[in-house]
Amino acid sequence: MLLLMGCLLIMACAAQIHDMRWLGGYLGSAGDPEFGGNKTLFQPPGPTWSVIDEHNLNFDTSVGVYTDEEDSIIAYTEAWNVANKAYQVMPNGAGLNPTSYIDSDLGFNAHATHFFLPWPDRPDSIALFHMIWDTIAPSGAWCSARLYLSTIDRTLDNGHGDVVSMNQVLVEELMPIGGLSAVRHANGRDWWVLTHGLGNNDFISLLLTPYGVHGPFYQSIGSISTGSNPPAAFSMQGDRLATAPFAQGLDLFDFDRCTGVLSNWQHAFIATSPTVPGVQFSPNGSYLYVTHVSKLYQYPIQSGVLGVPDTVAVWDGFYDEFPQFATPFSRISLASDGKMYISTGNSTRYLHVMHDPDATGVACNVVQHEHYRQTWTANSIPYRPNFSLGPIDGTVCDSLGITVGITEASLQADLRAQPNPSNGEFLLRYAGLSEPGRLLDPRPSRPLAGG
Repeated sequence: MLLLMGCLLIMACAAQIHDMRWLGGYLGSAGDPEFGGNKTLFQPPGPTWSVIDEHNLNFDTSVGVYTDEEDSIIAYTEAWNVANKAYQVMPNGAGLNPTSYIDSDLGFNAHATHFFLPWPDRPDSIALFHMIWDTIAPSGAWCSARLYLSTIDRTLDNGHGDVVSMNQVLVEELMPIGGLSAVRHANGRDWWVLTHGLGNNDFISLLLTPYGVHGPFYQSIGSISTGSNPPAAFSMQGDRLATAPFAQGLDLFDFDRCTGVLSNWQHAFIATSPTVPGVQFSPNGSYLYVTHVSKLYQYPIQSGVLGVPDTVAVWDGFYDEFPQFATPFSRISLASDGKMYISTGNSTRYLHVMHDPDATGVACNVVQHEHYRQTWTANSIPYRPNFSLGPIDGTVCDSLGITVGITEASLQADLRAQPNPSNGEFLLRYAGLSEPGRLLDPRPSRPLAGG
């Protein structure tokens, strides 16, 4: 019986992976196959390897890939098209991210701008959140004026998928490019999606539920974001968010998966460079890793407090043999095999690998330019939310009948509201009180620009 329960648990976790394949590289060249595409395959506890893979899109830093329960690719994007498992653009899949600022024949050079999420309680639907450079701010910074949603029905086109809704505007205001992040709601079903305003310290959050996308909700906290492509990452437990606003150093927050509220802002000033390419938490949440071009830092997190960083790797000066591009530290992602993979900041054939990210100091075991991707690849590491994160049991939000954002300590055991989410009318049930009380929503919000 215990063995059967263990097998069921493993199967349930595997069914929630959705990121067992990474794509990168280019369309290919008859003169040199190393200019073609590649695919990295994760099959824990087995090995991870990359193969030449002639997909039909040009990838740069921006890449989104979504795999099914059998770890086969069912949707991917390079920022302009949504393609299917047959490596063809889906019906209605062309025309993603309308803009006149970028050449759509090339990949898009910004990280964490596109990711797919399973639509809660809609097993046939996939949500794609995305943004791109589509305007220039008064400061001169290239930025985005819109965050979009596109929706895929994976059952259409004979099971190859069809884009049934494209470029639905969710947020309309100036935002830095990149830094999109997602984490499961405390109910274990819905998803929080976060981005940031430009020239302010506004976090902008949305909630994906079976009934649609709710928000945006706004919270002013942390450093002011002043430029493009700030990295952002949630811990695997979903209880912390790390960001690195351009030229502002490193920010760490606690995150309430029930209410979507950030708190306990901590800041670390990084003096040696105005930019931080990547941030990522260790699997157990005890360490935060920061890439810094020639160095890789490990920040300890003890009792919720950000500690003094340790330098766990220094770039060894290695260059790809052709075209002689350097391989320093850039984008970083925790993969499904429990290791961290770090891109090189240039179009090379290599990834750095951290084998033991939960270990202290150099014991985290960074092996530089260890993983060989077969073809030249420009920072194509997808943003990876934790698809396996479940509910927070025993809290006010572990039940799907509880309204998001309502918190009151004295009612946590008995508060129920249905339907959730609602159109403004709902039935609230709670135990009798001995004295009058107030019902508060801690999240400030304002209407979507334009309506």
